[in-house]
Amino acid sequence: RHKSPPPEPRGQVRLRLVGKERAVDLNGPNCCELITPAEWDAVRERLGEDPLRADHDPDAAWRRISRSRAAIGTLLLNQSVIAGVGNIYRSEVLFLLGIHPETPGKLLSRDAFDALWAKTVELLKIGVKHNRIIIADPADVGRPRSRMKRDERLLIYKKPECTACGESIEAWELGARRVFACPACQPLPEA
Repeated sequence: RHKSPPPEPRGQVRLRLVGKERAVDLNGPNCCELITPAEWDAVRERLGEDPLRADHDPDAAWRRISRSRAAIGTLLLNQSVIAGVGNIYRSEVLFLLGIHPETPGKLLSRDAFDALWAKTVELLKIGVKHNRIIIADPADVGRPRSRMKRDERLLIYKKPECTACGESIEAWELGARRVFACPACQPLPEA
């Protein structure tokens, strides 16, 4: 969001809307196109539960995850399972809950899933409110979310060391994207 006239585009701006007083940039979506209402309905049918929608059904996501041998870190990126969780949120929410990204979905307890769903809803709502991904707790940073610096907002994503224990962060490809995890805080459960 910008005041008009907006500054030069930064990053992968796919769409820019400019009004008399405000401008909005849409950055980095995989797909950005105008579609008909029927096409929108078809897209919506392919998507999994959206944690930001009032009519979400976490039980539907739980049924998909609890039956899957796929890693939870892969399932979280699968938009047909849960819509809207991207790579940063995936790494951060799993870290906050101490869940290793390679934990098979079927090994996740219902309590762990419920905590994962609740934390995802909470973090996505914060992101929408502030128009940026903010994971860190303001009490830990010493400033409100609206005043956090870029490097203060995240806890594990692209960090060299764990913000909780100081262990070196591990990063690897999972679900065609780079995932970040702390080997001490997020141990892989035994099958």
